Amino acid sequence: MSFRQIFLIIFIIAIGSVIILFGYYFQKNYVSKPNIVFILIDTLRADCINPDVEPNPITPFLSKLAQQSIYFSCAVTPCSWTKPTMATLLTGLPTEKHGVRYSVRNEDPNAPVSDVLNDTFTTLPEYLSQQGYETYAVQSNANLAPLLGFAQGFREDHFIFQNDAPASVVTEKSIQFINKTKRPFFLYSHFMDPHLPYNPPSQYLNLLKNSDGAVVDETYIAPNVIINYLMELVYYNLGKRSEPPSHDFTEQEKKELRRRYHAEIRFTDAEVEKLVTIIKKKYPNTIFFILADHGEEFWEHKGAGHGTSLYEEQIRVPVIIHGRGIKPKKIDTPISIAGFAKTVVSLVDLPPPSQFEGYNLLEEKDKSTRIEMVTWGPWKDMGLNLKGIMKYPWKLILDRNTNKIELYNLTEDPKELTNVYERHPEIVSELMESIESTSHKKETPTSENTMTLPAELKEQLEKQGYL
Repeated sequence: MSFRQIFLIIFIIAIGSVIILFGYYFQKNYVSKPNIVFILIDTLRADCINPDVEPNPITPFLSKLAQQSIYFSCAVTPCSWTKPTMATLLTGLPTEKHGVRYSVRNEDPNAPVSDVLNDTFTTLPEYLSQQGYETYAVQSNANLAPLLGFAQGFREDHFIFQNDAPASVVTEKSIQFINKTKRPFFLYSHFMDPHLPYNPPSQYLNLLKNSDGAVVDETYIAPNVIINYLMELVYYNLGKRSEPPSHDFTEQEKKELRRRYHAEIRFTDAEVEKLVTIIKKKYPNTIFFILADHGEEFWEHKGAGHGTSLYEEQIRVPVIIHGRGIKPKKIDTPISIAGFAKTVVSLVDLPPPSQFEGYNLLEEKDKSTRIEMVTWGPWKDMGLNLKGIMKYPWKLILDRNTNKIELYNLTEDPKELTNVYERHPEIVSELMESIESTSHKKETPTSENTMTLPAELKEQLEKQGYL
């Protein structure tokens, strides 16, 4: 065999190898099921992302990403605090059905118990795992610890729980997972930083140094001072504490708290940018779902924090869907993120299980679509029981303990300052009828499940202000 023939054979083999490798790469990155990355930013208000402000000082990356994505500007959470919302996002069930309501049921202060997500439900990670996805999670919120049922659908070594882990650690651990993953994969990364007690890295605090004209005062931003104040304020506003908070914040101090909250978001924004950039480069065939579980109040209705009301500052959240094949579009129609699980599986061409209720967020809807929300508060002894329903522009809030009704026209009164329920009896009647009919259907098969909190988890919840 001549040298020329040998060279030709080697050349053909080399070309064939390149074609095979290219075909493998193309199949993995462009033909197979897309990877799914679910980024949950705890406590992120919707108004902190604004694609029309460039660069946005609070969320420069996410605000720019929203321009390149499907961006929902009027998304609402099903509950104004984490645990019931996340149970809904992961099971596709309404809050009244999955039975997860409280962080702490503290009838016995010496043995507090917490709600557990029942393992009879099929979670989104479980379903995706059954469909061939590798599932991974980096979790930083004690209310969603494995002991409380929120690791369903993940192998033990595929679920990292590090309470209150900073955004940099969540990003680092998430990258470690995807560097060794088989594809397609589902990654859930939970960023906790915007949650109180608002203690951001100094470099991000300095980026917002002149925000609101605030002056740094370490005396009034110590974590225990903030947490104690918020706990006392909640119970005082509910009439369960006779004295106002032992320390009240001046207007200047309130501005400083907002600045620290925004600095935590700025830190998270930078870390989310790192994570998204690395994943997009390594795995082009990836769809990102970036959203929040609830917002945060800063005295708009005389309260602070979350889980205590159904006003816009607590229930409005940002939603961004980004990735290959996603055409940028801003959607102003009000939607509920309760349809998250159904949307995820539909977007990757999987049939949604019947348990995944709600609607696909990408299906065309008009502004008259009814949206429901609820809160019982994080602690059972709060005695809170609020139900809300929105049929834009109308929003009704019912206190089911006192039967007090509030009605707001969100077009004319977006800050919900004027209760107009007496002026519009026909609207009240229509929305109340809707609340009564849906409550009857959804509250019948509740599945409550609880456990006594072990010492370590009690300590973790206390650090986050839940005990």
